[in-house]
Amino acid sequence: MKKKLANNDTSQAVGLDIALELASFITGKSNMHYGIWDNLEINLGNLGIAQDAYTEKVFSYLPKSKTLNILDIGGGAGETARKLLELGHQVTIVVPSPVLALHSRNNTQNKANIKLCTFEEYHLDNNELFDLCLFSESFQYIPLNEALKKAKSLLNSNGQIIISDCFRSSISFKRPYRPPGGGHSLQKMYKEILLNKLEVVNEEDITKSVSASIDLEQKFYNTLGTIIKRVIQTYSNRHKFIFTIMKIIYNLLLSNKKRIGLKDRLFKTSRNSEVFELYNNYMIFVLKKNI
Repeated sequence: MKKKLANNDTSQAVGLDIALELASFITGKSNMHYGIWDNLEINLGNLGIAQDAYTEKVFSYLPKSKTLNILDIGGGAGETARKLLELGHQVTIVVPSPVLALHSRNNTQNKANIKLCTFEEYHLDNNELFDLCLFSESFQYIPLNEALKKAKSLLNSNGQIIISDCFRSSISFKRPYRPPGGGHSLQKMYKEILLNKLEVVNEEDITKSVSASIDLEQKFYNTLGTIIKRVIQTYSNRHKFIFTIMKIIYNLLLSNKKRIGLKDRLFKTSRNSEVFELYNNYMIFVLKKNI
């Protein structure tokens, strides 16, 4: 999450809106997270199934004893919150983007309490404390030295924190090369847990289960690359002047570094599950106050 709220007119917000519409078109839902691909063929047809399996995995760590008051931090388009509401829980969504806030309201039919702000800016209403603070692929966007400390302060005496997100492994990589994945250092995460006097109730490494999401993403870009290449091969000779102008504009708009990056994205397979598994640990943590 960034310090400033996203603006509906920024390229980031427009790109996010397009991505949400594309996800909804492919899967019928507004999920933007990784999927769990155990025993599934890696194709777009199975994306919705894989993402539902991911949500089921995260929900398997919810306390079973009672209806929960949940703070869904970085709740995206409200798809997870909608499912939590259907289970009978009370949900407050913290979301920094007006685009996402609108999707969240629609997905939850205004049944969730939506706070348009960053997690760092969020303040309790009437000193209300939560049974659960949930970070589902949002933890990596919050400064590590703030995330756990603040989440802990928002819990009631028996409250828990669930974090499902990507962390960088201890294996270093050379810049400017940036492997797929990301997030905070896993080593630093364990140190931060100790500093905040939190107890690890449960933890699970699901890296191998989610890593195929990277292969699917790469297949999608390679398919776009194939389409673009075929169009250029077919029409560039027929419309040489137009393609020359387009090439000049393309070179003006994008730096050489960005052009190389885009070419790699569309026509190579360097971003893959094997590389992801090397440089990342996708973890689920369940934490509570160490009293």
